[in-house]
Amino acid sequence: MHRRQFLRYLVAATLAMGPSNALAFFGSPKLTESDKALVKGLLIIDAHAHPDRYLIGTKSRDNASSLEAIKELGMAACAFAALGDTVAATRGHTTGTDYQLTKIQLDFWMDDIVKSGKVKLVKAASDIPKSTGHGYVPGAILSVEGGDALSGNPDRVNDFHACGVRMITLVHLGSNELGESMATSQGTGLTPKGCKAVERMQETGVLVDVAHASALTLKHVGQISRRPIVDSHTHPCSVPEESRCGRLRTWQGMETVARTGGVVCTWPMGDSRRSKRETFQDWAREIAEMKKRIGMEHIGLGTDGGGGLPGFIRGYRDVRDLVHLVKAMQDEGFTRAEISAYMGGNFFRVLQKSIG
Repeated sequence: MHRRQFLRYLVAATLAMGPSNALAFFGSPKLTESDKALVKGLLIIDAHAHPDRYLIGTKSRDNASSLEAIKELGMAACAFAALGDTVAATRGHTTGTDYQLTKIQLDFWMDDIVKSGKVKLVKAASDIPKSTGHGYVPGAILSVEGGDALSGNPDRVNDFHACGVRMITLVHLGSNELGESMATSQGTGLTPKGCKAVERMQETGVLVDVAHASALTLKHVGQISRRPIVDSHTHPCSVPEESRCGRLRTWQGMETVARTGGVVCTWPMGDSRRSKRETFQDWAREIAEMKKRIGMEHIGLGTDGGGGLPGFIRGYRDVRDLVHLVKAMQDEGFTRAEISAYMGGNFFRVLQKSIG
């Protein structure tokens, strides 16, 4: 299937799913000079987002991550996540396999923003810009959200790596041939094919992302991992029972990620039901608690911008509003070095150890 055909399918699939609860906003105002001074010198890397893409199968859509906003903030690099389980996400309204449809999404970015020089493809951590001054080009970390695109075949890890992919989320909306997700946890965890995929990813230089993975899948990945792993977008659950946590991660799960040398990345999702997480100050206090429990070096940023979060922290519209989180972290007593570690430094370290 050609890219033009694919885009038509996406539009048709979205319409077929009926009206969405679209988040109607037009992004944040331009940053002021004081805002720019607040983030100047910080290494900012978003571990999970879907910038400037066609959204598939989401109940709500947002424009919280765009190349324009990324550049204005001075973000050094951002994950550009293609959907790896398009067939499930669109309830079968697309034609083609998850492998084919994922490749088309990746080609969409490669043929546009990469080839035109709007972003720099990150193949190694050293490709991430060290300076974000005037005229800089942000790094694009191509990733796949949903290992369905592998179809249980570890050789496809090599294929995606050759296409520029440096990060794969093992499971997404449901369980697949690699393992089980939080949404369909039945106590099976990582499968034998999943073990082989994780081993191949770490041999090849593709970062293993356990976001959406069930507690048992995460436990199994932690047991076999030889490199740091990442949970690219979540926040702590206030109860220990995974069955009550939805997409949130228990402290035990976060400790598993930390033991690999990895990073748990938190997002701007508003949450008043499972945890008090309604303001930027709440978000900063949460980071402080994570610092106490798993260590500052194991916390990072992953916004899931463009992924259709059900709601945001009050006042958050797009990634430019991360300046308010920086201010809240300052008020909470974080040092400049700690803020930079959270905003991107810790994830950069994991990339160095995982993709080279």
